[in-house]
Amino acid sequence: MANSLMQHLMNRWRPKKKAVLILGSGRSGTSVLTKCISFMGISLGTNNLLGPSKKINPKGYFENKDVIKIHKSIGSKIRYRPAFAGYEDSAKIKKDRENLTKYLTDFFADERYLAIKDPRMNDYIELWQAVLADINVQPAEIILIRNPIDVVNSNSRAWHRDATLALRQWQVRTLLSLRDTKNQNRILITYEALFNETLPTLKRIADQLQLPWPSDEGTLQAEIDGFIDPNLQHSDSAQSLADFKADNNIDPDAKTLYLLAVRAANDPEFFESEEFDLKIKQLTDQYVTKHGSLYRDFNKKIPGKTVYVWGNDAAAVEHVNDQLTELGVVLQTADNTRAHQLQTQLSQKLATTQPWEVTYPKDYVLVSDKEDLNNFIRKHAKHDDVWGLGDVAASSVVEMIMAVSDEMGLATRNLVLVADFEQLQQDPAALKVALRSTVRVLHAVKDQPYLIIPAAAVTQPDTQTQLATFVQQDEVVVENNSAVSMPEAPLTLAQVAQNLAQLITAASQDPANQAALQQYLALYHDKILKQIGD
Repeated sequence: MANSLMQHLMNRWRPKKKAVLILGSGRSGTSVLTKCISFMGISLGTNNLLGPSKKINPKGYFENKDVIKIHKSIGSKIRYRPAFAGYEDSAKIKKDRENLTKYLTDFFADERYLAIKDPRMNDYIELWQAVLADINVQPAEIILIRNPIDVVNSNSRAWHRDATLALRQWQVRTLLSLRDTKNQNRILITYEALFNETLPTLKRIADQLQLPWPSDEGTLQAEIDGFIDPNLQHSDSAQSLADFKADNNIDPDAKTLYLLAVRAANDPEFFESEEFDLKIKQLTDQYVTKHGSLYRDFNKKIPGKTVYVWGNDAAAVEHVNDQLTELGVVLQTADNTRAHQLQTQLSQKLATTQPWEVTYPKDYVLVSDKEDLNNFIRKHAKHDDVWGLGDVAASSVVEMIMAVSDEMGLATRNLVLVADFEQLQQDPAALKVALRSTVRVLHAVKDQPYLIIPAAAVTQPDTQTQLATFVQQDEVVVENNSAVSMPEAPLTLAQVAQNLAQLITAASQDPANQAALQQYLALYHDKILKQIGD
């Protein structure tokens, strides 16, 4: 009893073990901060650190390669950020969570403080918090904020990264670092404070997060002075806050986020206020609504060729599938349980929620389904040089399939099987379904090569020859014809059927006529999907 009481008192007064999580977008000074934290006597967890890059980061990244390995494994399954709600408890990453738990448990068996920096950690803050809670270690979270223009320029210089995507990544990781650390032991630091007032900033971090502080500040200052090299700050524009506010070339949402973060960094009371948390939530929701969750591997393109068969006539789709198999295409069809299950499951969700067809691939509620579809397509696109998907279920989720294909940079060949609208004239309900399905497919594939095939003509020798030539071509060039005259709105069901039939027939006979078809769809796509026959 006495021993138990003594142990309880010792545990109560013993300094709590802490994991210092260094957060914020990459290229924001996180490497410098991590090294400075190590000068304070806090371990980086291993000597197995990511090596320096002579041109990009000559002083070093100070990233733990054991942790990077775990993060990369998670990223091979959780491909979007923000990730779907509850991802940290998902069976998808059960093994990764176990590996992270083991690493941290082993480390903290002998150590009291750990500092971890990896830009990917911003995407998994909730996972880290859950694992640290499991092993009774307190997170101490340091968030760095830097002018997004400088971050984008640094990404461009270091990685030749597209400016728009670099800005999106800055937004996402900044939003997540501020959203997911709510009510945690945290501090927000500006890039300028870190570099211009390094020692006082580190002291403020140590005091607020209750981290160890060396007794000899002179030695610490000397280590800092010997490490930080102002000449390496190549992308520092030194833009004043007033100039930033006046710069009309900056994305308004990014501008609002940065100014809000700077205010919070200079006003700790505001940083911990409900007002700040609400504004961050609003900006996060606004970002996801506008752009959707950001795909992780936006710099990587998958080689090879992907063939999609679009159509609602099961017999016609099956016949085209047989032709593709003869051409050597490794095909996933309705008989493939996993492919069919993913498409059907998503289609059923769409039927329940009835979203607007054009924008649902950005819907955060569907990000887990999008991820499953992405992983399935990615697996086959990487495995086979020429593979395909031929399933009538695909047309009901064509926008999502094309969205993930575009994210992966797939070179697609799209075979669009079109019903005979004239034969459907006596059944307005069936005609409406056929028209809307065709319009959705043609609109979704408009930026990729496609071939229109009348469903009734799939068995004809000329069609089979045309199909083989289209699929086997390494490059498809479409010549744009001049503009076609367009009917005036409003459109009737019969009028749409007649116009589309003429344009589709012309485009099926000569791909150069696709331009006129797409011009018609550009004008009337929304009206056709929302109004015809109503």
